[in-house]
Amino acid sequence: MLAMVVVIFTQVIARYAFDNSLSWSEEVGRYIFVWITFLGAVMAVRNRQHVSLDMFVKILPSSFQKIFLIVSYFSMMIFTAVLIFGGFKFVMRGSHQMSSALEIPMHYVYVVLPVGGVLIFSYLIKNFYEDVFVRR
Repeated sequence: MLAMVVVIFTQVIARYAFDNSLSWSEEVGRYIFVWITFLGAVMAVRNRQHVSLDMFVKILPSSFQKIFLIVSYFSMMIFTAVLIFGGFKFVMRGSHQMSSALEIPMHYVYVVLPVGGVLIFSYLIKNFYEDVFVRR
């Protein structure tokens, strides 16, 4: 986050103080933001702070709560598996594309999709095990 703030702040200073816009700063800021978003999603799943329907689940009978919990974990795992495999496709396509300002291969940007997906999937498995088998 600090890197993104520094890059964007430098862009603003360069534009207004020196009347010279940095051609690469917007692209760097955008790519850092993409990485922050996916790594933030990993942290949210790890800390169990992702969006959930706790209020709805708590009014269900305990037998339905467990079923709903299992269904929700499996649906999140399916979505994450799609993210991982789709992310690998983006990485493969991105190896043939170059970014416009930085002229780096786009697979450096796209690799956050499968990396984030694998991390989210692993935390989902851990949380699933704890919620279903440990916390009875």
